[in-house]
This record gives sequence, C-alpha cells and structure tokens, in this order.
Amino acid sequence: MPVVTIQPEGKRFLASHGTSLIDILVGEGVNIENVCGGRGICKKCIIEVVKGKLSEPTAREYELIMVSRKLRLACQAKVVEDVVIKIPDSSRQFKGRILEHGYIPDFTFSPSLKIVSIRLEEPSLKDQRSDMERLVDALKARSIDIMLLRKLPSRLRKLDWDIDAIIHEDEVLDVRKHSVCPYGIAVDIGTTTVVVYLVRLSDGKMVSVKSDYNGQIIYGDDVISRMTYAVQDSENPGKLQKAVVSTINKLIHEAVKEAGCDFSDVYEAVFSGNTAMLSLLLGIETIGMASAPFAPPFRSRLKLKAREIGIEINDSGVVSTLPVVSSYVGGDIISDILVSGIHKTDGNFLLIDLGTNGEVVLKKGGDIIATSTAAGPALEGAGLSSGMRGMEGAIESVSIDGKTFEVYYRTIGGVEPRGICGSGVVDAIAWMLLTGIIDKSGRISEVETERIVDVNGEKAFLIAVNSQGRRIYITQSDIRNFQLAKAAIFSACIVLMRIANVHPEELSKIYLFGAFGNYIDPRSAMITGMIPEAPLDKIVQMGNGSGYGAYVNLISKKAREEADEIARKVKAIELNTVDGFQQEFISATHFPHSRLELFPRVSKAIERRSPMIDYGQ
Repeated sequence: MPVVTIQPEGKRFLASHGTSLIDILVGEGVNIENVCGGRGICKKCIIEVVKGKLSEPTAREYELIMVSRKLRLACQAKVVEDVVIKIPDSSRQFKGRILEHGYIPDFTFSPSLKIVSIRLEEPSLKDQRSDMERLVDALKARSIDIMLLRKLPSRLRKLDWDIDAIIHEDEVLDVRKHSVCPYGIAVDIGTTTVVVYLVRLSDGKMVSVKSDYNGQIIYGDDVISRMTYAVQDSENPGKLQKAVVSTINKLIHEAVKEAGCDFSDVYEAVFSGNTAMLSLLLGIETIGMASAPFAPPFRSRLKLKAREIGIEINDSGVVSTLPVVSSYVGGDIISDILVSGIHKTDGNFLLIDLGTNGEVVLKKGGDIIATSTAAGPALEGAGLSSGMRGMEGAIESVSIDGKTFEVYYRTIGGVEPRGICGSGVVDAIAWMLLTGIIDKSGRISEVETERIVDVNGEKAFLIAVNSQGRRIYITQSDIRNFQLAKAAIFSACIVLMRIANVHPEELSKIYLFGAFGNYIDPRSAMITGMIPEAPLDKIVQMGNGSGYGAYVNLISKKAREEADEIARKVKAIELNTVDGFQQEFISATHFPHSRLELFPRVSKAIERRSPMIDYGQ
C-alpha cells in the first residue's frame, strides 16, 4: 500500500491506491481546512507535493498548477504511489474567536432537576417491598433509570438508607450521599462552533464556559455541504454524529475540570441549534430537509438519555433539545426569540441571526413570522480571495482615508494580518463605497491610487501586505459575492416586512444575533444595505442567543414552556414561494439598494462620503 508522509512533522500513513488525499488526512485527524466538503470549490486545502506524485490534476486545480505543478488540492488529488507532502499554514485550521457571551433574560429559577434529601425505611420481614418500590414510593416518583436500578441495592445499603435523590421531572436518576452538588450543561451547537456552559443546578450559576470549532467542519463548512455528505454513504451520518459528539465531550471534560467537579456530577444537557445540527447530533436522517418540500424530521422538543448518543455525563443523564419550526428555522431561532423577549413585548421587532445560514424573524402584534436565507459563506470570510474565519490574524475592522486611500485596520489578537474575516469585509466594502473606490453598482472605480491592483485579470483593492509579502485584498469578485450575501439578508427582511405591512421606520428594535451579528459595525451594515436603516439606539447586538436560550431552558420551567409556545406560534415563510421575492433580491444587490427611499439617511451619508448617518448621532 502507498505511504503518505507529511512534512515537517514526519507523520506517515498507509493509504489504499486511489483514495482521496483529503479523506486520508481527515481520517487520521490531520489539521487541514475542508470548507466546501471536498468539492474543490473553496481552494482552502492546498498542499505541496515534495516528493512522489498524486493522480492527474482535475479541472478545479487548473489555476493552482498554473502557479506551480507542485501545488494540489487535497480534496481533488488521489494517492497512487508513495508521496511526501507539505501542508502550508494557510491550509491549516487555527483556533479562532468564538462568541460565548450573550444576554440573559429574567426567568424564575425552576430547573427540571431537583434534589430530595430523605431517609428511607429499611426493609424488614414485615416490609418486604423491593428497593425500587421503597424509593419510588417515598419520593412519589414515577420511574427509576435502569442504570441506577442496576446498582441501587448496594448504593442504598452503603449509604445506610440516608440519601440525596436526584430526580428529573418524575424519574429518579441517582441516589448519592449528601452535599454532592448536581450540574447541568447548556450547549449551543452551531454549524461552525460549539459552546458548552456548565451550570450549577443548585442555584443556576454558570461555573465554566468552553468552546471550540464543530468537529464536523472537516466534512463541510455549511449545512448543505454536511447534509450532502450525509447522503453520499450509509456510514457518513455516523461520522458526522461522532465528530460533533467528540467536540462536545472534549468541552464537557474541560469544563468540569475547571469547575473542580466530575462528569458524573452532570445530570442534564439541553441543546440548541439549527434543525440540521440537532438532527445530526441525534443521528436522525436529514434527507427530507434537502429538497422540496423541505420537511423536517421532527418539530417538538426531544428528550432521550445521554448514553444513547454518547454524551459523556452521568450514566443516567438526560438530554433534550429545543423545539424547531421548520427545516431551516431551528431551535437556535427559538432561543433567539426567547432571549430577546419579543414574543411578549408590544411593538414591531426585527430579529436577524447573521451567518452562512441567515435567519430573519419579524414580530408584529401577536404574530411572528420567520424565514431562512442562504447568505453563503462570504459573511464569515469564506469563499473570498483573502477571506478567513474570525481567527487570530484576521482583519476584523477597517477604515479608509477618503483623500489618500490609506487603510487603517485592526486584527484579531493584534498580530500581523493573515486574511480578512466577515466583519472586516463589511467595514472594507462600506468604506470603499464611502470613499468612491466602488460605485453603487459595486464596480471598482477608476480612482487614482496604487491600491487598485490587478489580481488574475480582475481589479482589486489592496487592504494590507504582511511581512511575508502576502497581499490581502478585496477583488471585484469578492464584492459581487458580498452583494449576493447582503442582498439575501436584506431581501428576507423586506419581504417579511411587506407581508406584515411594516415599514422600516415602524420598527421598534432590530436585534442582531450570532457571532457575525455581534462583531459587525451596525453603521457599516446599514451603509452596505445589509440591514434596514434605523437609529443606532434601535439596533441591539445580542450575542450568542442560541447558547443562552439553552441555558434558560436548563434552569427554568417557565422558559421551557415559553420556548414550546414560541415554536407553535411562529409561522415559517418559504421565500421562493413569495411573489416578487426575486425582484426584491435583485434590487437589494445595489449599494445600499436600488430604491434609495428605503435608505434616505444612508444615501445622504454616502453622498457626503461620511460614515455618520444623520440621526443626531
């Protein structure tokens, strides 16, 4: 069998002849980008052939081999003989900035899990009830978990019948000695990241927060890529489930270690995420979600044992999910609504969860409508010539001098730039518009500056050059990709407002959720026409709504009831079935929009070439 060697690490792997190189690397746990799920689109998995050869290049590798015959895409190349390769830093995944914080709404502390201290009557010849009956009768419970029942006889006698019983709803999960504090975890399963909150269930306090990238990333950067991967082979759903469960378990162990407790002290886990992520976590097929009529596999809150899916908490621990609305309006949006409180507040509210899979919610009176829109990876920096996720070295903030065209930027971590992430892209394009570098159609203008350069036959604006000579720029194609992304978001907003008969000026608040929504400059988002024009004090950046929605579901019965009611109440809108949606989308590709009456103050700011939008701010 051929041997694949990775330099400079010296790692060696056996490979079957004809196996895809990316499958070998991913299968062996090698750190390499695989944003598009092996389709050769993202061009992020570039490797260099040091010795030996791979299969003949595919059409998707043409641009690479024109630069150097040694450069290949790991997802396109197959192993045909012994080969030595090098993976450049640009193709490796780096630890990034993950949004962990958010807004905590006020809910009465009333967890599903409770502790009852009790001394049981010992069995006697006159009272020969079973240990199970004795426990259940005393606690007025309905059932006992089988894992506890297996060890109950010895446990009760070891504790001399004087116990703390851990009860979830009407089921006894465990009996322990007094003074042992039970914990729960709230988990936000994002397409890109996973955040675990460890919570002390005696008082609801968060004692540790841990986060990392979702291990499923190696199988594709977005929901569609992963659902596509899931149906390609019968073993693939299991791989996807294993990947995310491994990420969650790693974070659980990190959290309990930091808190000074044990994973066996954790008895409950609540998961929030989009419908696909929750389905893949539970090992549920997603085939019905991938094509019309896009039927979700479930909608109501699901409850099961953690051991059924390999979540490493107490053997008797309980897992539940947030309910969902549709295939593309999931539990994360239920969490966003719950955390914002718009479902129980008078007024007209727009809620936008910004990311690769953008969701928009509009609340008017007692009605709530919601939709999902495929914004694409541009908002997270992927799919762009110099784009990257929000990691160390990513340019996250940009401004441009209108006279000299000098660029001022800030990177994550304060280190030299490696690329540009979503918030930086929005800033850069907003300032390019304000300074006349691009016009309202998005075309790069003929301004006199050395920063307008040619990149592979198209115009680009140079943002930065690092010490290794790597140039970071925004190309004409990048601008077009961004226009499609921002048009997807705004057209979803305007369609929902049209359905509800709400004008932008009638909005009481605009809530922005998600990592991208938290880190962007709202002014830049308005200038580019991504979100409706509004005074800045009406725009609220809410942070990780999904994670905090899971948290309040863990600690409050009232929150759980409200989440279930929200899921029943929200009406999902399929944009492609709405008359005029395509025209709205096309109109929204202009900067800020082809109908300038929707952006009167932003339009004046662009004319003045000033980022200050005249709301008296």
